[in-house]
Amino acid sequence: MRSTGTTKRGQGVRIERRILERANDAVEVLAPAAWTNARVEAWMEWADGAADLPEAMFRFAEHLAQGPGAQALFPTPRARASFRRDLGAAMLGGAVAISRKPPRLTIPTVASAAEPGLELSLGGFRAQRRGRLAAQAAAVELGARLQAVMDAILRCEGDADACADLQRNMSLARAAEAARTAGATDAMILEAIMRARAGDADGAIQPPAFPESDSLGLIAVATRNALAGAAGRALSLASWETGTVAATFSEADARRLAAAGAAARGAVNLMAFGAGDDFDASGFDVAVGLLATALQTDGRPVAIALAGLADWLAAQGLAYDSEDSRHAARGLHARAEAVIRAAGVGPDGGLAVFDDPDLELMLGGAQLSAEPWRGPQTVAETEDGRIVRVLSESALQAFARLGVDGAKARAHLLGACDLADAPGINHRTLQARGFTDHEIAAVEAALPMAARLSDAFTPDEVGVGFLCDVLGVSAEDLVAPGFDVLTAAGFSAEDIAAAETHALGSPSLADAPFLNADQRRILQGADDLGHQPYLVMLTALQPTLAWPPMADFTLAWDATPEEARQLLDDAAKSGVAAVRVRRAPPPSRLALDLPRIPEAPSRANREAPPPQQPAAAERVVERIVERDRARRKLPDRRKGYIQKAAVGGHKVYLHTGEYDDGELGEIFIDMHKEGAAFRSLMNNFAIGISIGLQYGVPLEEFVDAFVFTRFEPAGPVTGNDSVKSATSILDYIFRELGVSYLGRDDLANADDAQLNADGLGRGAADASQPAPDEPQPVSHFISKGFSRGAAPDNLVVLSPATRRLGGGMTRDAADVCAECGDVAVVRKGASLICETCGARADRRDGDAKG
Repeated sequence: MRSTGTTKRGQGVRIERRILERANDAVEVLAPAAWTNARVEAWMEWADGAADLPEAMFRFAEHLAQGPGAQALFPTPRARASFRRDLGAAMLGGAVAISRKPPRLTIPTVASAAEPGLELSLGGFRAQRRGRLAAQAAAVELGARLQAVMDAILRCEGDADACADLQRNMSLARAAEAARTAGATDAMILEAIMRARAGDADGAIQPPAFPESDSLGLIAVATRNALAGAAGRALSLASWETGTVAATFSEADARRLAAAGAAARGAVNLMAFGAGDDFDASGFDVAVGLLATALQTDGRPVAIALAGLADWLAAQGLAYDSEDSRHAARGLHARAEAVIRAAGVGPDGGLAVFDDPDLELMLGGAQLSAEPWRGPQTVAETEDGRIVRVLSESALQAFARLGVDGAKARAHLLGACDLADAPGINHRTLQARGFTDHEIAAVEAALPMAARLSDAFTPDEVGVGFLCDVLGVSAEDLVAPGFDVLTAAGFSAEDIAAAETHALGSPSLADAPFLNADQRRILQGADDLGHQPYLVMLTALQPTLAWPPMADFTLAWDATPEEARQLLDDAAKSGVAAVRVRRAPPPSRLALDLPRIPEAPSRANREAPPPQQPAAAERVVERIVERDRARRKLPDRRKGYIQKAAVGGHKVYLHTGEYDDGELGEIFIDMHKEGAAFRSLMNNFAIGISIGLQYGVPLEEFVDAFVFTRFEPAGPVTGNDSVKSATSILDYIFRELGVSYLGRDDLANADDAQLNADGLGRGAADASQPAPDEPQPVSHFISKGFSRGAAPDNLVVLSPATRRLGGGMTRDAADVCAECGDVAVVRKGASLICETCGARADRRDGDAKG
């Protein structure tokens, strides 16, 4: 974010011009200076992309004042002008927000307990959803594979936990592997396992879906006692599977809940008016009345939420689960309800508790659902646009009211945000394992927004090259499920935990040693409280609300149907009007750890006990045994060569690595001045080829697949004495490898190509070098560093060039002397005599003897 100037508009709110960088462009926006970029983007979306937010807000207020339903509300021009001014200033000051979403056209179905077969209605809703999704996916084979996963558990006898364990139930592991091969995601496989454990053994499987917060497909009306029976099981399964089923306990509440989607929605931000003795009650009344009037101009029922209730209670030092807190919340809602009625809102509208992420973001993250406090931590945006963790305004007010040491609380919650003096993992221990200042600085820059230490120590932050070259991590380990950089670096779980607490702090104050019991209870967050206090709060607010409150619970992505049923039971016992249970979406990198399944031998290949045979009889049995392909590791110190060339003017460096027997085992491709994306693609392509070679893919297959591929850069090749032109970089690389390792001279396109003994180029001509047809020192071809000086200096490599020998023989036709190794052996009569050392070799019947 970059400030380009400031002005004032809207009752002293400081407005600034800033450059907002978005996914595809950067725009100049006029917005309140205190708002984060995320909040500004939410208001820009509300304003249909308008860059001048103050103007868009006042224009919207003017539109409402001129609407068809505004004539009775604003009888005079002065009243309309006053409304426009006050509503625009309230939105600009962050006190109110109005949703511009159109009314929901799809009304949820209501399944009543009075009708026979509530279970059938729920089952039909699930089947309809499955059929629609299955038709979209055309997943007949996939459904059969997932059914096989469930059958592997249902047919298993013994301990239920062992039957549902992929490591202990090999039939389940085989079925899961087959489902994954058929295209099932790991989330689908996990859902099939959980459904089988819950006894729901049929039907198509879909991944956990997280629908929009206000989308409901079906509202089931059940008696509070019915949830203990078959209806409760059907309801929990439908809620767990679809996430779009709500349960109510009266027909009237179900009808009101179904109609809530058509209401005009708005919210008032409580924290904009202070808390406790500093609460601006008159300003709050004006904002509620103004919002109620604005929503009435639409002609739809009105639904108004009081946003940030939990923050407002915490700022006053009130524990969310206390009777004092519930009494304060009821009083505030009763006051707002009276203002709404005075503004002329009829009985079909009024206060509500609902969930709307867009309105929450427009109000700076204030919750609309009256849920417990999210805790003292929040996020903020720095001047350079970075997102960092900070203490919320409500937390700072709570610390001041309760007498908590703010410095200790900050250190406990946010940590040091560096690793300089951390126990276990610090600058010294990291440097001892090969980390440089560059990697350490990259990690510490990611610490302010990391929830765990592993979120900062990622391959993207540390660098894949560092992990492979310094820590020795293989390419397959990098993509393995559960890979952790710190574990790969050799740090223990105790070291990681200690450093994480020092650098990142604790997510809550529940374990803070400097707090007493009362302070700790008041400063508890939602994770510390559980779900029961939320149900009690909604039940306390219910008499002051015009719309039935719905307790909306989001379970973990891997929660079971039994956990959903327990939440439904607790909600029914609490007396809340409605409840919905859904699951969070699975992690994007979810990967089940499937064990390696040994292939079952076919009937033809099974060994049978040999039958009794007569001693003289001999039986030959042929068996074909297929073994799993294992990776062949390269030696730590390996041979190879580097070939420098230019393809169409683009420099390419080809590095090879060989096994001890000379077989190619790896390649590296380095480009000279290409872009980062192209270089990365070539590097990762080389890694893929290397892994294939090490798993036994013949080099011939790669050569046949990639030669003659056409893309730029292409053209003349310089620097290579066998390949003189190529249609692409890949064509050049695999021509070179084919010539050098496979003897594929047909791939060499140089007219005058004449390879040296080792296939390497000669470089620039040098008068000190021997002529091409003279013996070459072995140091020209064998790396002194690789051999560590073990090769004698007087070794030579004889040129393969054809030249005449004594006796009229050519070198190609001559024999090699067994005594000195020279090829200067000529025929003299019936014998072969070496011209170098004089050794004689007689040739008899094709055998040479010394």
